[in-house]
Amino acid sequence: MKIKQKVILVIFLLWFFPFNLWSQMYCIGDGCSQLPIQSSDLENIFYSLRNNYLKEVLSDMSTANAVALLNTIPTGVVNLEEFTIGANLSFAQTKSRKIDVVVPSYGTLEDVPSTGVSMIPSAFIGTNLGYLFSNKPSLNKLPWYSLYRFDLYIIYLNSSLDSEKTGNKKKNEEWNVVSKSTGIEFRYHLVEGNREISYLLGFSGVSLGVGYHNTIQGITYKQLNSKITMNAAYNTDLIWKADNTVDFKSKMDVYLVDIRTGIQLLYFFRFSIGAGHSWIKGNTNVIFNRYGLVTITSDILTLLGYQIPNSYLGLYIEGNGSPPKKNITFLTFGFEFNLPFFKIFVDLKGNQDLYSTNIGVRLAL
Repeated sequence: MKIKQKVILVIFLLWFFPFNLWSQMYCIGDGCSQLPIQSSDLENIFYSLRNNYLKEVLSDMSTANAVALLNTIPTGVVNLEEFTIGANLSFAQTKSRKIDVVVPSYGTLEDVPSTGVSMIPSAFIGTNLGYLFSNKPSLNKLPWYSLYRFDLYIIYLNSSLDSEKTGNKKKNEEWNVVSKSTGIEFRYHLVEGNREISYLLGFSGVSLGVGYHNTIQGITYKQLNSKITMNAAYNTDLIWKADNTVDFKSKMDVYLVDIRTGIQLLYFFRFSIGAGHSWIKGNTNVIFNRYGLVTITSDILTLLGYQIPNSYLGLYIEGNGSPPKKNITFLTFGFEFNLPFFKIFVDLKGNQDLYSTNIGVRLAL
């Protein structure tokens, strides 16, 4: 079998479960010795992908999950002056890159792509602590210890989604996604805002925030009767029909501190900018298993009337890892479309290597 077909097979099998730290490919049955696959060839490919490529993908995926977790509350509103409740979806992606993978005895796999993505849904409530007890402060200039200078956000959402609920289930696919996000964030008004400087312009103030955010995600995916055809030499095809199962679990914790300020234009438009730093810890685990019947079709075998005995090919992959960078410095940009009682916001956080987008709605009461 040509190296190209072998590499395509391996990359296809590992594309959706790239956190490979340990793997095994095995064959059971009387026809194993007659399959056009050399175990030493597959070992070379697996070893090279594991050490020179898959660890890099693990790095990207873990980092994206942590960055998405940074962006779970609205940033367009700098200093909160009310009670608010809302929901949002945070999406993160690392910078796409290409990696060259050296395979002993064969050469180099050039420009193999790697990028990390993550998506976290969440819901939140927020309030200015002073407004819990009174509508407006009694003093024009607030002392540094006033409750009106403190905002509190609480994040929580426990959600699940599966192929049955979506109504878009494919006959040969079953999947289930479970996600739980929690967090708490305190913000302090370093400078109070003035939203009535003029009819056109308002100042949103300056706030300093510290927070803790956590997410636990689990994905179970099963693909039934998946078929892979590999073209070998002498017009020989190897057909592998098998079931794929993937079990993915991730837990991530993020601690952050940031500062931001902003303006309000024409009442309806709020903009904010800022910067921050985060500390990350967590881990990701994945298990993949593929097992099924392998058959061979060949013009020569058909001509001779010879049938190779049944054999079953299996692939088992198990791995875990954590983000390689334990802290990330980022910039923030927030936009909020401000309507009475109803707000739509879009927030961006990131740096030159990664970014996160947060889209959501909230009610202000």
